[in-house]
Amino acid sequence: MGIVKGLKDLNKVMDKPQSTGGDGTKARWAKLEDSESVKIRFLQELDPDSPTYNEKHGLGFIAVEHTNPKDYRRKALCSMDDQGKCYGCEQHRKDYKAGWKGRSRLYINVLLDDGKEDPYVAILSQGSSGKTITPTLIEYAGEMGSITNLMWRIKRTGTKTDTSYTIIPLAKDETAFDASSLELYDLETTAVRDLPYTEQEAFFAGEGGHGEESSATSSSLDW
Repeated sequence: MGIVKGLKDLNKVMDKPQSTGGDGTKARWAKLEDSESVKIRFLQELDPDSPTYNEKHGLGFIAVEHTNPKDYRRKALCSMDDQGKCYGCEQHRKDYKAGWKGRSRLYINVLLDDGKEDPYVAILSQGSSGKTITPTLIEYAGEMGSITNLMWRIKRTGTKTDTSYTIIPLAKDETAFDASSLELYDLETTAVRDLPYTEQEAFFAGEGGHGEESSATSSSLDW
């Protein structure tokens, strides 16, 4: 399974180019329009050694995924590490310019406050390039030890492929935030799709029983 957890391994996957992506419950995804900003609270840490790690809530993680370059909805975890073979990797080796390269993506539960409705739990999905919040978030977690003990502000600038995000930490909590009443999404079953190798070719071709509009494909490419 192409899922990476813990700061030590998250930093490894951020530093290493990826040349190597389950259907689940419908989820709500964090999305921003151009020039829009929101306040969020991360509900999961990135490392189990964090002093504010909550075992019940688990960890946010980076997933290495392959996407059909002709249909962004056809995205699944790279299976090379756990199955020893991967359809996406095979297609990438056939043509390195075709767009099948495995790409790293952060998935994490957040409490999102957009100022339009009551704060709600959503899945935040971000790539790992310098235009995303991921490098800054991982660096902050390494330096400060926690990302759940304060609010953050995220702003989007641009559209489509010309999009960048900025993230700013706000004041730390004076009293511990109680998230016990919040129901988080199970990211491994809701946010990503893990397929046996024998089903991958049919899935990427749009065949078989895996629906296109599952939660695992509902995140915008911009996020």
